[in-house]
Amino acid sequence: MKCAPGLWQIILLLALLVTLAQGSKRCTWIWDERTALPSRLSPGRNPKRNRERWARRWARRSSKRIRSKSRKGGANRVCQGKRSHGLSTSLATPRRWDKPSACASQTGPMARGAHLPPRVQREAMDPLAKLRRSRGWVDHMAEHELWAMLRKVRWPYGPVCPRCAEQDPRYVKILDADYRGGLGRWQCLVCAGAGDPGEGGTFTPLSGTILDGMRVAVSTLWLIVEAFAEGMASVETSDEARVNRHTTDRLFRLLRAAIYETRSTEPMVLEVDQIVEMDEVYITAGLKGCAGGLELEREPRKRGLKRRGRGTWDSDRLPIFGLLCRGGEARLFVLRNVQTATIRPIVEQMVQRGARVYTDSYSIYHFLSREGYQHQAVNHGAGEYALDLDGDGKCEVHCNTVECTWSWLRQMIRTYRGVSKVYLPLYVAQFEFLFNRRQHNRWNRTLDVLQAAFALPASSVTDLLDRVSSAQFAEVCPVAG
Repeated sequence: MKCAPGLWQIILLLALLVTLAQGSKRCTWIWDERTALPSRLSPGRNPKRNRERWARRWARRSSKRIRSKSRKGGANRVCQGKRSHGLSTSLATPRRWDKPSACASQTGPMARGAHLPPRVQREAMDPLAKLRRSRGWVDHMAEHELWAMLRKVRWPYGPVCPRCAEQDPRYVKILDADYRGGLGRWQCLVCAGAGDPGEGGTFTPLSGTILDGMRVAVSTLWLIVEAFAEGMASVETSDEARVNRHTTDRLFRLLRAAIYETRSTEPMVLEVDQIVEMDEVYITAGLKGCAGGLELEREPRKRGLKRRGRGTWDSDRLPIFGLLCRGGEARLFVLRNVQTATIRPIVEQMVQRGARVYTDSYSIYHFLSREGYQHQAVNHGAGEYALDLDGDGKCEVHCNTVECTWSWLRQMIRTYRGVSKVYLPLYVAQFEFLFNRRQHNRWNRTLDVLQAAFALPASSVTDLLDRVSSAQFAEVCPVAG
């Protein structure tokens, strides 16, 4: 019996369908089964992966809702009872470890918190997450305690009127001890009786200082001053204190100007048996950002240009003259040039005649012997860096100590990624201030910075604040020479 042509096609089609149905388990049309690929589902049809993907999406949405509630003032609460496909989506703080929850007993990739972002996982599993969200020790002290420490630095011996310097408790009365969270407000009866216009003789610990009118929190102020005493950059400080960069820039500039204005001009060598070393260094610093209102009147320098000879103010390679007393302090001066006429008045003011002075063989130091100083020099050009004059085996004639100071100065300037020569004297004054206190710890350096800020005379505060906000701030730090 012969079948119709269409019947054979139907039979072949059915056989092909049966073969394809069996091919999902085994590929029968491949001669060698070792060459067959393992069967797997497509990503879009994998129920297990889909459930994990949905759980991650739900966890991200839940974490966003919890963060938004915490920013609005709500506390992080345990999201209980919210489950998707059998997965816990709680993003709360970790429970007590002596009472583990049911979701904590899960293992494998579906364990507790395994589907959360890495940062959320760290916060959920870290028992110190709440402490790490703080900014340091200042966030764990009461505001009135921080104000009390600041008042102690401002007035070590009690309140003093910033106008008439009256400190008799009979005439200086406290009006509001809780003003601004503990800053306090006082009244001077002498100024009030004299008809003080406007405020009626009232004042605060910040009145008459560079911090007058400051609106940052007292905890933020302590953080910024501590970072300044540590030599940190303004950008890094703003991130740590969580304030705008312009806030730290302005406060840093005020602190540098206060340190520059209150720097010591007393002689550093008072005895003839003391030893002082002298040397100079050159720092590349040009006009940057129209600092001080000075416009650039030259062609841009080529990158990597090697300038020869001694640096000057006009060549954007500023000389810094340094004096260092062995076992004592250092004095640094930014000059317009390095000449005998420039450094002579500095040496005569800082060093007593007859003291021992050690330098290199630069010709600007030749006048020291004629002026009555015990001058000894080492010739670096001839490979001479230390001399033993008395034959005791110790090379006491050298200027290596002050030369090591320059490496610290360059490292400090490098932190700020370029400094304008208009403000370079401020940075040098900051380095000198911190270098002379290198034996102090961070806390004592912070207190010294605050003392320098409060020691600035009240008469120059207003003019200083005006210069900071204007283009004439360069006049605050004149350069000798």
